[in-house]
Amino acid sequence: MSSVRNTRNSHEPEPERLPLRWAVIIAVAAVAAVAVATAGGLPAAIGTFLAVAGGMHLMVD
Repeated sequence: MSSVRNTRNSHEPEPERLPLRWAVIIAVAAVAAVAVATAGGLPAAIGTFLAVAGGMHLMVD
């Protein structure tokens, strides 16, 4: 039987994960976009998502 080798070197750094603040920013922006989408349609929802995400990025940073 052949042994299974681990292809990852134990000295390699872990890939960077999404910081928690970005998860919160995306969640809040998505909720705002869904709320706007019900009244204003898809273009308004996309604009709202980008505006809220950008604004929160500046405020949280």
